[in-house]
Amino acid sequence: MIWLTWRQHRAQALVGAVLVVLTAVVFLSYGQSMRGAYAQDGIGGCLAHGTGGDHCQSVLTAFMGRFNGVTNHLLTWFSPLPGLIGAIVGASLLGREYEHGTWRLAWTQAVPRTRWLTAKLSLVGLGVVATTMTLSAIFGWFRSPMDQVSGRFAPGAFDLEGLSLTGYTLFAFALGVLAGLLLRRTVPAIVAAFAAFLAVRLPAEYWLRQRYQSPVTRLLDPAGDHTMGPGSVPTSSGPRSWVLSQDLVDRTGRALSSSQHDQITQRLGGFSNPAASDAYLRGLGLHLRVVYQPAGRFWHFQIVEAALFTGLAAALLAIAIWRLRHRSS
Repeated sequence: MIWLTWRQHRAQALVGAVLVVLTAVVFLSYGQSMRGAYAQDGIGGCLAHGTGGDHCQSVLTAFMGRFNGVTNHLLTWFSPLPGLIGAIVGASLLGREYEHGTWRLAWTQAVPRTRWLTAKLSLVGLGVVATTMTLSAIFGWFRSPMDQVSGRFAPGAFDLEGLSLTGYTLFAFALGVLAGLLLRRTVPAIVAAFAAFLAVRLPAEYWLRQRYQSPVTRLLDPAGDHTMGPGSVPTSSGPRSWVLSQDLVDRTGRALSSSQHDQITQRLGGFSNPAASDAYLRGLGLHLRVVYQPAGRFWHFQIVEAALFTGLAAALLAIAIWRLRHRSS
């Protein structure tokens, strides 16, 4: 079975190896440049001692302006990667057997069809895991300096670093296997598997992920310099937290209405110096309420999400094995 599986999937294995090499060439070379700028500008020292000084603010702004856009742009191109890899490899595993008619020969040999499928799933699945873990390591090394500044919960970072990339790919792979079994055509199975992958993957990212653990809520001085996005909340877990929401609240903890917020903004525009603005906000008794996930929860969230998609993959593969066992033709 090992030799047969290799013969059937060696082209996919070669494509996977080429993908890893090309990814390494692109990301490792650019990542080295980003690491050099990170060390040369002393960004690590600024992050360790706070970022309130003018020098630190200027070097952080310059670093983000130079690398953040390109970093996110490169990773955006790789975001569909787990769905495509899994769907293509999984759909061809059974879809190609039906298209070429080789299933008649494969399933009439001494090896039962369920054992045949289980062996192929195990061998091909190990190849998928090895490829995606290598890619994840490359992405993590590449984005490490930017992670220190903007956090690993940032878009593109969470999805491609850690364990989640492998979980996504295994889920798409399982969808492809089941779609190939049901549709008996490779290309339609790829399309169906990728569409189903997106239908589950996107709600998990934009709705479910932030609910893996109850967020933390803090009330901050509204006169401070707080900006939206990762890094705006200095917590004991690190300064690169995932900010879910922030709004002004009154003394009772009730959020201000949009009209009240507009009135305060207009009033602040009439002050000539920051001290007067600060005194005005404190006089109103307002606080900035920030709801966020601490940066230290990154690996907990990674484990939860990877376990979720890996569990879905295992269930789908079990259905495929059961379905093949009871299929007459």
